Amino acid sequence: MSKSNAAARPAGRTYTSCVTGSRTSRLDLTGTVRPAAAVHRHTRDTLLRWGLASDLIDEVLLIASELVAGAVGDGGGAAREIRLTLRDGHVSIAVDDTGPFQRSFAGRSAISD
Repeated sequence: MSKSNAAARPAGRTYTSCVTGSRTSRLDLTGTVRPAAAVHRHTRDTLLRWGLASDLIDEVLLIASELVAGAVGDGGGAAREIRLTLRDGHVSIAVDDTGPFQRSFAGRSAISD
C-alpha cells in the first residue's frame, strides 16, 4: 500500500474485494494499539465468513500471529497492514511493516477438501 493510500484510510478499517475465484480482505493496522488482537479478530472473522473449517482457521491464526510478531521484531517497526487472500484452495497471508527495510512477510496455508 502506498503512503498516500495509507494516509487516506482510517486505522482499524477493513477493506475487502472479490475477484472471480479469489477473495481478499485487508486490515489497516496503522495506529492500532493492539495489532496482534486486531489481526486475530479480523483473521478469524474473515475466514469464518469465507466458510473455512475450524481446524484450518486455527492453523491460519497461528501463522498470522507469527507474521505480525515477526514484523514487529525484525526491524523495530510495527505491522501496518494484513492481507488475507483465498484463491485456488489456498489462503495467502501477507503482513506489511513499517520497519527500516519496508519488507513484506508472507505465509501460505493449503486448504484441503
